Amino acid sequence: MEVDKDQFVPMRDGVHLAVDIYRPDQLSRHAAVLIITPYKKDAQFDMPIGSDGRRMTALPIVIPPGVNPMLLSVRPMVDAGFVVAVADARGTGFSEGNYDYYNLVEGPFDGYDLVEWLAEQPWCDGNVGITGGSAAAISCYTTALTHPPHLRAMAPNMHPADFYTDQWRIGGVFRYENRIGWATSQYGNISPIDPGDPESPGYERRRAVYEARFDQWYQRIAAGQNPANLDWLTEMYQHDAYDDFWRSRSFLRRAQETALPTLHSGVWYDHFVRGTLSSHEASEGPKRLFVGPGSLAIRPELGDGGLTALQIAWFDHFLRGAKNDVLAGPQARLYLLGDERYVDVPSWPVPAVATRFHLASSADGPVGSGIDGVLLAVPRASDTSSLLKHDPANPNRTPPDPADQRSFEEGCLTFSSAVLEADLTVVGTPRLVLHATTDAPDVDFCVRLCDVFPDGRSRLLNTGALKGSHVDGDEHPTALVAGQVYEFDIEIWPTANVFRAGHRIRVDVSTSDFPFFEVNQHPSNTEVFHDSGRPSHLLLPVVESPLPAAGA
Repeated sequence: MEVDKDQFVPMRDGVHLAVDIYRPDQLSRHAAVLIITPYKKDAQFDMPIGSDGRRMTALPIVIPPGVNPMLLSVRPMVDAGFVVAVADARGTGFSEGNYDYYNLVEGPFDGYDLVEWLAEQPWCDGNVGITGGSAAAISCYTTALTHPPHLRAMAPNMHPADFYTDQWRIGGVFRYENRIGWATSQYGNISPIDPGDPESPGYERRRAVYEARFDQWYQRIAAGQNPANLDWLTEMYQHDAYDDFWRSRSFLRRAQETALPTLHSGVWYDHFVRGTLSSHEASEGPKRLFVGPGSLAIRPELGDGGLTALQIAWFDHFLRGAKNDVLAGPQARLYLLGDERYVDVPSWPVPAVATRFHLASSADGPVGSGIDGVLLAVPRASDTSSLLKHDPANPNRTPPDPADQRSFEEGCLTFSSAVLEADLTVVGTPRLVLHATTDAPDVDFCVRLCDVFPDGRSRLLNTGALKGSHVDGDEHPTALVAGQVYEFDIEIWPTANVFRAGHRIRVDVSTSDFPFFEVNQHPSNTEVFHDSGRPSHLLLPVVESPLPAAGA
């Protein structure tokens, strides 16, 4: 594999983006695959630091030290005969211009221009695809929605469908650690970057980008602003309701505008899994879906579950006309937690029966704190209510280990099923419905769905949240009326799990989950009811038919 570094490609407004071309040793005529990243195409990877100053451990994929995760798919595609172009997004790395949030404002047509530039290269046969993970997956969608004539297919991996509901405010609750941590981590990507060896090719172009970016700092401080432009972070935080600002940035609301063949992929317990799945559901063109275990993986011998091979087959079919079976057979491959294996299913969503598990106090008395509520098949005719106390100065802390939630559960309400006598398969989007009243104008409900092992470990499956003032929707939040009983319908993000015989189902209910979520500043006392007249319940999508093993 050969690499042609730092080709500066002109955009329609005169800004040039830095592009690396990864190609076979001998060029002939090739289809091209594009990746656009704001994380510096030349960067090495290190585990990010959380809001508490500790290195994070629970990431969606396992990445070797010193490896740029954005480039893991490059060599396999080049080995398969594709040319792969990796571009620094506008205003990041060595690319010119100013970066805004995913360049939705400054460079909405950058992807279009890069696709068409690639199609014009003498080695390109005119067929271009686009791929990438996280931010690069967002670039797939921003590019597809501009309809470049030579774009044939895309393979986005882990991305939001709607920035508000999938990324910034879950049920109206701000994602404190993730959003602030991610946005401020962009400082290093939008800052002046060492242009390297003065004798190396392209040095003067890189040096000019450094100089221009340094001058951008000067221009901002001279205008009384912070040197690095993260104004969009403040702007997005201030839009706390779902308004035109968010509507205009939603891919889901524009899903019908493109029928581009799309291979969606993602991982469970990732803040983009909801967007990955809803995008797949809304897609109107040829499509396939792949969801892996992410940070919940415990079987490294399974590798990537066939994702790399599927991506290559996808582009081979749609860019080079290969007569393969990429569209034949099951539409989705999912990692099934609990069974710890991949399964192939005909479609997503997987057919399931919505099954209620009613919240109730324990046999020893009312629910207090610390693993003592129960889940029942039918609600009790009468039952003692549960009390949630919220002190903003002492929030319930997010547990560091997804494999064991017990530290979180000591500070909240928990409701657990009896020990299961047989396996129970849950695939889809659970919900928690709470009938509750509070004495404050607002309260946050932070929920965790867990699989409890025989040894007591409580393994996280996914989270959910709802700001009480958003009980009637995110568009027009309304202060709660003290003493009024509301029905709070809380979405728990999707999962696929087999609760094994001998395990228990558990749902954790808290009024805080910090630093995962922002802390609600209203002290509150919230009463949760669970009787037949006010039947608070967990709703699980239970799959009754066996799920076939992948490749069977």
